[in-house]
Amino acid sequence: MLPLFFHHLFQSAKVESDLAAFERLNALSPRLSDAEMPTQHPEEKTIICRESIVNRQERVVGHEFMLKKNITERVHTGHAMRRLYDQALLSQLLNLSLLHLLGHRFALVHFEASHISDAQFTNLHGRHCVLVLRFGDEPVTEVIYQQIVALRKTGLMFGILAHECLNPNMETLIAQIDLLVLDLNEAWVFLPDIAAKAIAQTHWPLLACHIDSYEAFDCVWESTLYAERVMFFQGPFISARDAWGVNPIAALRGQVQHLLDLIEQEADTAILVEALIADPVLLYKLLRMAKSHVADEIGSAEQALLLIGRGALHRWLLFMRNSQSDAADCDLALRQGALRRGRFMHNLAQTYLDRHQRQQVFLTGVLSQMEGVLQQTLAELLKALHVPRWVSEALLARSGPYFVYLQLASAAEAQQFNVLSHLCQVLDISPHAVKAAQHEATLWAEQIQARN
Repeated sequence: MLPLFFHHLFQSAKVESDLAAFERLNALSPRLSDAEMPTQHPEEKTIICRESIVNRQERVVGHEFMLKKNITERVHTGHAMRRLYDQALLSQLLNLSLLHLLGHRFALVHFEASHISDAQFTNLHGRHCVLVLRFGDEPVTEVIYQQIVALRKTGLMFGILAHECLNPNMETLIAQIDLLVLDLNEAWVFLPDIAAKAIAQTHWPLLACHIDSYEAFDCVWESTLYAERVMFFQGPFISARDAWGVNPIAALRGQVQHLLDLIEQEADTAILVEALIADPVLLYKLLRMAKSHVADEIGSAEQALLLIGRGALHRWLLFMRNSQSDAADCDLALRQGALRRGRFMHNLAQTYLDRHQRQQVFLTGVLSQMEGVLQQTLAELLKALHVPRWVSEALLARSGPYFVYLQLASAAEAQQFNVLSHLCQVLDISPHAVKAAQHEATLWAEQIQARN
């Protein structure tokens, strides 16, 4: 059974908020994304910030507090510096009376487990506060155990990181743990032995943190390992309050596994890119995830991969492998059609555009066919991306230098020979070259489908 307080939060239809208290909270502890912005009043120059925590009903039920980035960047992994960090964080919570401003919401803070004997913890008596203890590789000692037992009697709650549930002597703490934290920055989140240990403890609600994109959120929400045991969510994507209602179309599971194998084999970037574009849904998800990492326009799988990095891609693919059903057979033809059009347009542009522009033309062709696959309008699916201007102009405004390739592809597919003849003259392409480009694109798309 869930701890009573968490059960109340999870079931609550509405959490009342005092506007003045919230404004004060925001001044003293701004959101992490706003923490480095200049403040208007000297008293608001605090060193603490926060990330909101929401439940499955998208309601804010708590806040994680941390020191600002300009402070944490100066903190090394040394024990002495970590103690100073923890002491500063605890002092801020108490001296600024932040916990009084939360109403029915809870506060969550991370501390080194070895610091649990700090006398200041007793001043958190009666607060809605969850202390996430970091053990690293250290075991649970008798001193730590007894201190946790004593502090829980004062109303404090405790959490641990998911992978640390396998630490030595952690079995002694099972009854004292109120929350398990899944850190999405770490690939171990979806390791079967960790998931099995977490699920076995039915009284542990799960919090997924560091959710930085819809893709990460979707992977947790649709998890085949944790299912609906993940009750709380935290991270930049959550704090931005972006819509959760995006239809979670699955990528091809075989292609996800193929990419994981290639990364583990340290395959060349060109080979990874070829695998990424082999499933248009995977390509779309990659571009959408990349948007959450950078503000630049992203016009190709290669560009997105270089911006995100292999490490982040590997973690994301691990999440996907364990967090979705496979794609339905009925949309495979639509996916193949999107790839075929993209490849056809890429072939047409071979003589006239440079490599990066041809990649954008390919993307234009793929996206033009994705409405049926993603069950969204072009305007909706492009809203989640940051594609180059010429791509969006071709798709939405039906103009720009890429639109003529889209027109020619549409005319060829529909066998509109009069239109096709006119566009061949515009692009100075022979009908024979168009037919050859279309034939190569068809063979290429069929070969990809055969591998999937």
